[in-house]
Amino acid sequence: MNKTLLACALAAGLVGTAHAQSNVTLYGLVDLGYGYSKTDGSNTLNSIDSSTSAGSRWGLRGSESLGKDLKLNFQLESGFDADTGNRAQGGRMFGRAAWASLSGSFGEVRLGRQDSLGFNWSGAISPFGTSFKQAQLDTIFGYKNVGDRLDNAIFYYSPDFGGFQAGVGYSFHPDGQETDINDTPVISLGARYKSGPLLVVLTYDQKNVADSVTVGNRDDIKNLALGATYDFGVAKVHAGYGRLQNRGFIASASKENAYLLGLTVPVGNGSVFGTYQRVDNRNLNEFRIDEARSGFAIGYLHDLSKRTKLYAYASQYSDVAVRATAATRLADTRQFSVGVRHSF
Repeated sequence: MNKTLLACALAAGLVGTAHAQSNVTLYGLVDLGYGYSKTDGSNTLNSIDSSTSAGSRWGLRGSESLGKDLKLNFQLESGFDADTGNRAQGGRMFGRAAWASLSGSFGEVRLGRQDSLGFNWSGAISPFGTSFKQAQLDTIFGYKNVGDRLDNAIFYYSPDFGGFQAGVGYSFHPDGQETDINDTPVISLGARYKSGPLLVVLTYDQKNVADSVTVGNRDDIKNLALGATYDFGVAKVHAGYGRLQNRGFIASASKENAYLLGLTVPVGNGSVFGTYQRVDNRNLNEFRIDEARSGFAIGYLHDLSKRTKLYAYASQYSDVAVRATAATRLADTRQFSVGVRHSF
């Protein structure tokens, strides 16, 4: 059965009869594979994993023309763990996205649960994006300290001006229902430029201390990310810089400076890609012994078809023992995965 017709039938059960000019599409992705993980001093973990190279999901998206160039758009997206069948994102029905928007020549205004710009736009800096376990951008850049997906949010996206686009968003409370003085509002700002082989991204996210907090040494969490990629044809180069301030709302926390260098090379029906990442001072903020955390990662994607890919991934990151009283030795974490993902 055509997936658009199927989606319309499903949507009818959720929201009633659709307007004749509207369209609804059912889509999704399934990612499954074998994973190996070993941290020095700990047991080896062998597992069947979901969502290594991309989050397993299914969703509904659609739009309706409202006349001239005005459109009503929506997206409902649910994450799941394909290895267990459980819902992801804390068991939320539509934990990955749940928003509606109006778009036109003025740009787009969205309301609902949606991605922060530090998560959505900055992910393009790295060839691993926001997936591949410890190789993902958050391991070093720390955008989840502000928030990757935000509840109760309103965002504005500008039109594309010759490759330049800006975005601004505000969440009254990023996780759960608003509660007034206990809320931790989030501000999300971003700008990106895409022209031919060049992509440049700048984002700034800030999570504010709740009004109910009266203890001292507290300040807003701030996360800045700047990065670029350039595709030379034979290879794409990736580079990025990030700064996280006031981890855990602690005003005295050290500023964490993050760096990324990466390369993507087309090979046959796929590509090989790798990164080196490093962050300074994070371990001090986590009450560990040394200052830096760094790591290498390499991955491979092979296209079996337009919708089906095989992947392989390996990485090693160096960290220090969790307890500050432990011996001053580096504890390496090694990961390896192979699997397949299919989009529909």
